[in-house]
Amino acid sequence: MNIKLIRIIKVTQFWTLLAVCTFMSLVPNTGEGLEAVSDKLLHCIGYFVLMVSVNIAYRPNKRFFWKIAFLLMYSFFMEVGQHFVPNRSFSLHDIVANFAGLLIGTIILVKCRSN
Repeated sequence: MNIKLIRIIKVTQFWTLLAVCTFMSLVPNTGEGLEAVSDKLLHCIGYFVLMVSVNIAYRPNKRFFWKIAFLLMYSFFMEVGQHFVPNRSFSLHDIVANFAGLLIGTIILVKCRSN
């Protein structure tokens, strides 16, 4: 497969996932869905997946600080945006759960790199 095509696929998967997360974050909450699963656990898992995704798309196993900084700022802006969406609200606890997912993702990626 063409190296340029592989690069396009890697970058596209990250931006597509980020677009899905943006949509899910800014859609009004209907109260239906995953009540049995902890909201904070979903945040943690979601941002873990985003960390792995951005690592695949951009400089694998390098520049973790900037990847975390970008996704943490994204997380903050999504929470601010939720303040203006019906049945949604800004939550620092969600940002902490998002950060935990980013850290877990980074730790796992660093451990995998060293093996």
